[in-house]
Amino acid sequence: MRATPLPSLSPTEPTSPCVAAPAAAGEIPALYRYLQQAPDPRDPRGVRHPLGAVLALVCCGLLCGARHLAAIAEWGRNQSPALTTALGFTRSRTPATSTLHYLLQDLDWTALEALLREWALAVEASLGADTPLRREEALALDGKTLRGALKLGAEVTATVTALGHRLGLTAGASEVRDGNEIAAVERLLQNLVVAGKVVTLDALHTQRQTARLIGDRGGHYVMTVKGNQPELQEAIQELFRPAHARAQERRSVWETEQGHGRVENRWLLVLPVPETAPEALRTWPRAAQIFVVERQIWKKKQRRGQRELVYGITSLSSAQAGPADLLRLVRGHWRIETRSHYIRDVTFDEDASLVRTGRLPQVLALFRAVAISRFRADGVRNIAKETRRVAAQAWDCLRLLGIPTDY
Repeated sequence: MRATPLPSLSPTEPTSPCVAAPAAAGEIPALYRYLQQAPDPRDPRGVRHPLGAVLALVCCGLLCGARHLAAIAEWGRNQSPALTTALGFTRSRTPATSTLHYLLQDLDWTALEALLREWALAVEASLGADTPLRREEALALDGKTLRGALKLGAEVTATVTALGHRLGLTAGASEVRDGNEIAAVERLLQNLVVAGKVVTLDALHTQRQTARLIGDRGGHYVMTVKGNQPELQEAIQELFRPAHARAQERRSVWETEQGHGRVENRWLLVLPVPETAPEALRTWPRAAQIFVVERQIWKKKQRRGQRELVYGITSLSSAQAGPADLLRLVRGHWRIETRSHYIRDVTFDEDASLVRTGRLPQVLALFRAVAISRFRADGVRNIAKETRRVAAQAWDCLRLLGIPTDY
């Protein structure tokens, strides 16, 4: 089965200037330079540790597998003076747990997220310079609850994250205020560079305003349609009934995957949106095609398999995305669960973190995502294994942050 590559989509969208010099093709931009640009919330009088050094310490601790602030502070105290000096510390002792706690809770989360978003954009540009396949430049948007913070009644207990399908880099994040994840997605889209890319979203974010915003910013969307949009779902289901789906317009793709004790068949059928479509579909912003994915799963020792139907809508035309492309995008969306959310919970123990003060939950969640992105930029597949390797070779943290060394 061969997929048809997508041509370039919309005109390129201007981006804000990076805070660091652009990296050469294939060279990972120095994360340390971006961390040094973070605004310091402290009164200059009595500052003992440079903010850039503290943020670098947090990154290094997470890269070495430290799961909580106490472990990060302990990691810093266990390092040699030469290493801590390279991080930017001017005193013999690195910050204690309480210092990290009080400093990080007061950080300007919005400014820090913008800096790290710029870094991710620079990494994508450096690693994608020789990659012409535009269909791989897709972003998956999804929300994640910080369960430990939720348990203790923190003010903000969830974030929405954008993850690149191709590299697995976290492209940006937005905090969820008052439990309104849909508004958080719209705020995130306002800051992301989506021109020429495809944004994939689950059924919760299949909203007219979201679809319109993505199109206005020069991107395309692939959305799952479920019961929260009943009229749209009914219109799509009606068009896929044999009486309405004309054979010459129907295109499909089928694939089989076997592993982990089960066999899964997937079949995607796609139709262009006809001019005579029901109003709920005709008036959907930039709707070009609709599709249905049928999944059939057989597990060992089961006599009958499980069958599931998922409907969807996209602004990609039939010339831009065939059935194989759409199936790849639908499947690629769930990488945000397997390549980001799962690792943050299992490897970095995010759900067990009980921090709740100020911006601390969001700041630590952001740094966990950055640590994963830095490993992904090196092509690392097993994050847990890599954290153990770096913990045994702590000086390698300097390379990962882009700090020049002589070792």
